Amino acid sequence: MIEWGTIALAVVGSVSIGELISLFTVREQKKGMKIDNKQKEDERWEKLADQQSDQITQLNEQITNLNDRLEKKDEQIIELQDRETSLRQTLDATRTKCAVSELLKCVNVSCPNREPKLGTRQVDVETIMEETYDK
Repeated sequence: MIEWGTIALAVVGSVSIGELISLFTVREQKKGMKIDNKQKEDERWEKLADQQSDQITQLNEQITNLNDRLEKKDEQIIELQDRETSLRQTLDATRTKCAVSELLKCVNVSCPNREPKLGTRQVDVETIMEETYDK
């Protein structure tokens, strides 16, 4: 029969020292691989976070630029509205003067004593304006 010592010696002889060492270091290798995978995953997340941060910064800059442009446009609109109001007032005054001039236009141009169109009485500009706005 074969003795246990011979069997043990045969098993030990068939297994190399490197295999014995690898049997003891398998756990450490697994831990090392897990740590490496975690580090790689963390690096990917950090890279993604940096990209998102950069994108947020760019979007904030765009928002600031657009707000500045909007404020300038608002100022231009206000300026144009003020200008429109001024031009309307000037146009109203000019139309009023034109209407008064039309009412006071002389019928007989060659006569040195011209008559107004409304009759022989002397017409006051203030009276005509009051009559025009009272209607």
